[in-house]
Order: sequence, then C-alpha cells, then structure tokens
Amino acid sequence: MTRTTHDEAFPVIACNLEALDTAARSRYKDLVKRLRDAILDRSELPNGYAFRLEGIAITLPEVAEWMSMERLCCPFLSLQLSALGNQADWLLNLTGPEGVKTILDGAFPSH
Repeated sequence: MTRTTHDEAFPVIACNLEALDTAARSRYKDLVKRLRDAILDRSELPNGYAFRLEGIAITLPEVAEWMSMERLCCPFLSLQLSALGNQADWLLNLTGPEGVKTILDGAFPSH
C-alpha cells in the first residue's frame, strides 16, 4: 500500500517566482502576453478552464515553451495542449486543485 503525505494529497497553491532566471523571466513575460492575446474564448471546467487559442497569434512550439516554464513556477497546475486535426486553433486546458480558478482568473481574465 502506498502512503501519501499531506503535501501529495493536498497540493499547495503557490507560485515559485524564483524558478526562472532573469533571461527566462523575460521570455516568459513575452510568451504569456502572446498567450493572453491569442485567447479566443474560455470555457469553465470543474477544476479550471479550457482556452481556445488562435493558432495564427501563437504557435504550438511557443505554447509548449510557455508550458515548460509555467510548470517550473506553478507546479500545482495541470497543463494540457491539444491540436485537433487540421483546425487552426489550439485548445489549452489549465486545471488544478480547489482554489486554482481564482489564480487563473487573475492571470487570464475573461474578455
């Protein structure tokens, strides 16, 4: 039987602002701005949001680069990127433990 610690059962919702060095932080800020600008719409999920991103405004590799940085500073988030067939838009799901919607609302406000 596997035992879970309190931390594994209840992830702490806290961002590690020191996870990125100065150069990476600059690139992160550029990517998050482009990501926000690419949001076409947002749908509520039980534990987060699904964002439809305009494929012309941000590329799949750029979203993946942002995701790799986001995982470092916000390890409580679950990130999932989907490209459906030949559709031009991407679907980004950001989910997490209870309380994560408040953080996502601040980072990605609805238009």
